Amino acid sequence: MARGARVLLLLALPLLAAASGDPLAEVRALIESGRLHQASARLQALTSGPLAQGAEQQALRARLTLQLGRLDEAEAALLEAERLGAGGSLRAQRAELAQRRGQGELARTQWQALQQDDSVPLLERQRANLELAALEEPGPGLARLRATEPGLSDAALLLRLAELAQAAPLADPQLAERALRRVRGTSLQRAQALQAQAALVEASGPARREEALRLNREALALVDTLPDAQQAELRVLLDWRAARLEPGTPSALASLQRAVAQLETVRDDWPLNDETGRSTHQSLFQPLYLQLADALLRRADGAQGEERQAWLRRTRDALEQLYQAELQDYLGDRCEVDAVKGEGASSALPAGSAAIYPLLLADRVALLVEDAKGLDSFASAASPQAVHEAAMVLAKRLRDRAPGYLSAARSLHDALVQPIASWLAARGTQTLVWVNDGPLRLVPMAALYDGERHLLDRYQTANVLGMSMTNTQTARMERVQALVAGAGRFGAVVDRLASETWAQPLRRQLLGAAAEAEPGATRSLQAQRMREALELPGVAEEVKTLQRLLPGPVLQDARFTVQGFSGQVQKGGHRVVHIASHGVFGGSAATSFLMAYDDLLTLPNLQNLLQSESTRRQPIELLTLSACQTAEGNERAPLGLSGAALKARARSVLGTLWPVDDAATVQLMSAFYAGWTARPELGKAAALREAQRTLLRQADTRHPYYWAPFALIGNWQ
Repeated sequence: MARGARVLLLLALPLLAAASGDPLAEVRALIESGRLHQASARLQALTSGPLAQGAEQQALRARLTLQLGRLDEAEAALLEAERLGAGGSLRAQRAELAQRRGQGELARTQWQALQQDDSVPLLERQRANLELAALEEPGPGLARLRATEPGLSDAALLLRLAELAQAAPLADPQLAERALRRVRGTSLQRAQALQAQAALVEASGPARREEALRLNREALALVDTLPDAQQAELRVLLDWRAARLEPGTPSALASLQRAVAQLETVRDDWPLNDETGRSTHQSLFQPLYLQLADALLRRADGAQGEERQAWLRRTRDALEQLYQAELQDYLGDRCEVDAVKGEGASSALPAGSAAIYPLLLADRVALLVEDAKGLDSFASAASPQAVHEAAMVLAKRLRDRAPGYLSAARSLHDALVQPIASWLAARGTQTLVWVNDGPLRLVPMAALYDGERHLLDRYQTANVLGMSMTNTQTARMERVQALVAGAGRFGAVVDRLASETWAQPLRRQLLGAAAEAEPGATRSLQAQRMREALELPGVAEEVKTLQRLLPGPVLQDARFTVQGFSGQVQKGGHRVVHIASHGVFGGSAATSFLMAYDDLLTLPNLQNLLQSESTRRQPIELLTLSACQTAEGNERAPLGLSGAALKARARSVLGTLWPVDDAATVQLMSAFYAGWTARPELGKAAALREAQRTLLRQADTRHPYYWAPFALIGNWQ
C-alpha cells in the first residue's frame, strides 16, 4: 500500500467511527492510533453532551489520563465510572494506577483479586500474574516470570514479560530475549519485539554490535509498513540506536536528525514519565538532543562561512528544543510553553548582548555563542567532569558562606569565559545572557572570578532557559504600578505545613529530625515552633522601603491572603509584582510553592491568579520573588523561577538561589528599583548589576553570599 494511502486510511478511522453514530468510538480510535492529546480534546468536547456523565466516557477518560501520566485525573475518572456502574474491566486500571503511584500493597491486593477470579478472561488473569511478579522481591518475582513464560502466547503479554525481565531488579536478559523471539501478533507488535531485542543486544556490549544493527534494520523495515501514527515512537528509538551503533559517520548524523524530527512530531503525546516513574526527559530527550548537538557542532568545525553558520544554527535550534522539552517536563505539561513570549514577540538578540550556551558533552566542553551578528563555537580545555564538580563546589560554598570559593570560581571562569573573552571584546559585548543546563543553573555566573575581579565587574549578566522562550523586546515603562505583597509572620498556612505528609522535609529542615519526632510534641506545638522558625523580620523593612519607591497597593502579613492577592491581581494594571515571603522551588512544579499568610500559592495557582484579562492586555514586566530559595543541590530547582515567570505570563523574574540576608536584601532591592525606575531605558540587568556592585564594594557584604544569589531570569532589558 502506498504511503499516502496509509495516511488517508488512518485519518479516516476517526471519521468512520463518528459516522457510525458512536462518538466515543472516535475517541477510542484516536487513543489506539497514539494521538492522545487529540483524544483528550475530543473527549473534553463531549462533556456538554448527553454522554457527559456516562460510565463508558468516564472509563475512557481514566484510560486516557492514565496513559498520559495524569494520575489524579485518572483516579477521579475511575471513581466516577465506578459510581455510574462501569463493569469489572476497571479493576486492572485501578491496580495499574496504584502501581504507578508506588502503592505496592494496594496494587498487589487488586492484582491478586483479578488473578484469582475465574470469571475474568484468561488474558487478564495472566496479565495480573505478570504484574504481581513486578511487585515481589527479586528472587520470587523472577521465579514467577520464568514459570509464567511457557503458558503465554499473546503478543502483548510476551512484550510485557520481556519488559519486566529486562528491568531491575528482576533483570534476566535471556528470559527477555526468549519472550521477544516468540512474539507474533500484529506488525506493530512484531516491530516492538524487534526493537526491544535490538536494545537487549546493544546493552550486552560491542561484541554483538553487528547483531544489534541487523535487528535494528529489520525493525525499521517492518516499521515502514505501519500506519504513520504507529511509526513515530518506534522510529525515534530505532534511529537513535542506529546513530549510536555507527558513531561519527554521515549516516549517524542523518539518523539523529530523523529521530529528533520524529520526536518533535509526537512530543505532545510522549508521556512525561515512563511506567517506572522515571522522567522521559532524563532518559530520552536530554541524551538524544545533546548527542545531536554534539554531531552538529562537529560538522560546523569542518565548515566555513555561511555553511558553518547554518550548522551552528541547527545546533542552537536543537538545544532550544531540548530546553523547551525540559521546562515542559518540569511543569508537567508538554503544551505549557507554547505561548511563553506572547503573540508577535521577538527573541532576537539586541546589540551589545551575547547568548552563551555551555555544553557539557560526553567527552568535552563546548561553548556556543550568539549575538546580533551571528554564531560561533569554541572548545574549552576543561573536562565535563571538572566543570560539573567546580559548579557544585562553588554553589555550595557560596550558599554556606564558606571560604575557599575563589578557586572554584576561577576554574569556572577559565573553562567558560576565558575561551570566548577575545570574541566578546571584539564584538563590544556588554551583557552576557547565560543559557545554562544542569549544575551550572545552580551557579550565580556574576560570581565567576578571573584572578582579579568577579565577572560582575566586567559584564551585566542575565539567565534564560532558552532564547526561544524569551521576549527580548524593550518594555515601555512610562509609569511603574506595582503590587507588593509580603509576609514576615504566618497564620493558617503553618497549620497546613505542620500536618501534611508531603511537607515533612520542610519540617525537618526547620525543626530538625529530633525536634519533629520529639515524644509528646503535639501538632499544635509543632505548628507553633514552625511559625517561629518561619518568621522573616526583614520583610517589614523591605515592604516599607518599597512603598516609598513603587506606587501601588501593599498586602502585608495578615492582609496577604490568597484571596486578597487574587483580588488585587484581578484589578490589573500592575507592571511589577513583588512577593517577599518564603518560597521553595524543588525538582518539579508539583514540589514548588510560595507562602501567603493563610495558604500556599502553587505554580498552577499563580498561573490562574495572574491570567486576568487586564494582565493579558498588559503583561507583568517583572515578577520578584524575594526570600525564596531553590532546593539545595537540585539541578532542576532553578527551573522553578522560570516556571513562575511562565505561569504568571511575566516577561522577567527576579529571584534568589539561596536564603538571603535580610539587611542585604533590603539594600539591594531598594537600589535595584531606584535605579531601574529612574532610568528604565538602561534595562533591568544594568540596574541589578549596579545594586550588586554596591554590596560588593562594602566590607560587610563583600562575600558573594550577600549579592550573588539574586538571579534575573528572562527579559533583561
